[in-house]
Amino acid sequence: MAAALSGASIVAAVPSVLHAQNDDGTTVQKRVQNPEEEKRLKQYGLHLTAGLDLLYDDNVYRVDDRVENPTDDLIVTPSVEATFGRPIGRHDILLRGKIGYDRFISEGQRSKLRLDTEAKANIRFGATCLITPRAAYRQQRADYGDINSATENLQKFATIGADFTCERPGLFPVASYEHDTTRNAAAFDYADQTSDTFMGGVGYSMPSLGTLTAYYERVNSKRDTLGIENRINSYGVRFQRAVTPITQIDADLRWLDVNSDSTAVGGYNGLGWKVSLSTQAIPRLKLTATTERAIINDSLIASGFAIDTSYRIQGEFSISELTSAGLYAEWDRRKFRQDAALRPYSITADRNRRFGAMLTRKLSDRFDLTLDAQHYVRRTDTSVSNYSGTQVTLGAALHF
Repeated sequence: MAAALSGASIVAAVPSVLHAQNDDGTTVQKRVQNPEEEKRLKQYGLHLTAGLDLLYDDNVYRVDDRVENPTDDLIVTPSVEATFGRPIGRHDILLRGKIGYDRFISEGQRSKLRLDTEAKANIRFGATCLITPRAAYRQQRADYGDINSATENLQKFATIGADFTCERPGLFPVASYEHDTTRNAAAFDYADQTSDTFMGGVGYSMPSLGTLTAYYERVNSKRDTLGIENRINSYGVRFQRAVTPITQIDADLRWLDVNSDSTAVGGYNGLGWKVSLSTQAIPRLKLTATTERAIINDSLIASGFAIDTSYRIQGEFSISELTSAGLYAEWDRRKFRQDAALRPYSITADRNRRFGAMLTRKLSDRFDLTLDAQHYVRRTDTSVSNYSGTQVTLGAALHF
């Protein structure tokens, strides 16, 4: 997928100085940390979290429950997550690693190890300039709804890259580079992919206006086994602003120019976007609406790419300082561009819907519980691989 200008919103945190008087009338200086610096300081040191998730899924093989009897199962996932942050002068390093195991109680052959790791460094120079080299690795079991087949697939994702910005009032530069690889099991090696993403642009920031960034982005994405490459040129503008202290808007609009080595896959020219609006105009209630259209190269269906359009609305209500609840709904439509000579498949488009509710309870400073229930529905343009089902997850986390 085209990257979303990840380096443009990073700014070096500089504490302000407050002048105050002691009881004897002498003046002293006190450091006042802004929110960005407070967030940075909380990441320092070693933090451990032990988790246990109990997930009930009434359709683990993603069959059409209108014509077949779905198989349900309970998936138990114990996990351990560690984060470590350390300052080095003005700079810092941040490490994160999570390991878990998805254990299917009845369908044991589906059980898989889950890994999610990340490392990055914040290198600050000048007044506001920041370079963030980063690397990540993730592996997980593919969902049957993605592969449209009752065959196991362990996916492995690796990323290396770097972001650069000098965000400050007035004009400033932004740039980023990212190298991504996706690897699948042998039966799905047609979806193995290697991508390189380059982005460069100019931003303009004013407290009364917000931050406006114009950029160009290029993505070269190659299907290694199929020997086919897709290229995405994006010409975009991103706008970020806190309209009021309780309302935030983030809008990314881009023109997409996509082409492929395969004439059967073809190209795409059209508008892409990612727009998010959040508000807390009603006390204790946060409302968020998000919509996005993007090009997805990493697909277990298409040999080329997919045009993905999604919408999501969510409400989060703070019942008390220790308890919060939420509702959400999301809709997603994908149109697949593929070459039948490379990989025949009957689906050319699908629609996915999810409706859910969440409940979070903080029992202490170190222990919290979450409950998430959702109903999912998928419909395709050919009625092949339709399915629906319900998932309920109870999660517990202990922080050290």
